[in-house]
Amino acid sequence: MLATGGTVARRLIHSSYRLACEGKTKEVPTPEEAGYAYNHVDRKKGMYKPQHSIAEQISYMKSKSYADAYKGLPIYRWYKRNIKGQSKLQPPPRLFCIDKHGRFNLNHACPVCRDEYLYFDYRNPSLLEQFLADGTDQPIDILKSGLCREQYTLLRAQLLKAKEHGTITFGVEFRNFDYRLYYKDWTAEPGKPVERAGIRLQDIHPDPLVHFPTFKNDKNNDWDEWWIRHDKFARKAK
Repeated sequence: MLATGGTVARRLIHSSYRLACEGKTKEVPTPEEAGYAYNHVDRKKGMYKPQHSIAEQISYMKSKSYADAYKGLPIYRWYKRNIKGQSKLQPPPRLFCIDKHGRFNLNHACPVCRDEYLYFDYRNPSLLEQFLADGTDQPIDILKSGLCREQYTLLRAQLLKAKEHGTITFGVEFRNFDYRLYYKDWTAEPGKPVERAGIRLQDIHPDPLVHFPTFKNDKNNDWDEWWIRHDKFARKAK
């Protein structure tokens, strides 16, 4: 007897549910079973990333093997996404390269994830400075860096932490305050304005920077009464 459409559908649903349950109950292999993804390993998918201390990372970045691998350039300079087409047409960055268990979920990981010694930490500012725009304290674009979104978020977090701990230098905007506006008993005059070659900072960057004119309401006009002008413009179009 031939099976009806409903019977076939129920069998497919039951098989899909059984496979889904088997996937959920599947145990994660241990690092000894899956292995560690060292730098000499090409295919890292399913393997665990080794854990190293910050002292080992700093000594690794000063070693000859690091210099031979990156040739004195930022670590993202030699990285290229494994995609088809030009770099301007590349897809959005992946969410992460390493899952919650510490295993690689792909073979072609981002510049930081693929190296066993590298991870962002505020105690190693030399790695953070490689991802900063020239002459600024702001990170470069995520597509230019080649990082996954997880590592890019860690970069911004560790960069902020490095500024708070003083391990990285950055410029602070200078401003003179008139404390007489905040304290009634304050009588001292505010400091002299900052000048460079006779030009004051207030002249270059006035406060407020943008002047917003008074909003003008459209009243006593027919700008929204389109039916008054419809016949005139309709004749021109014909």
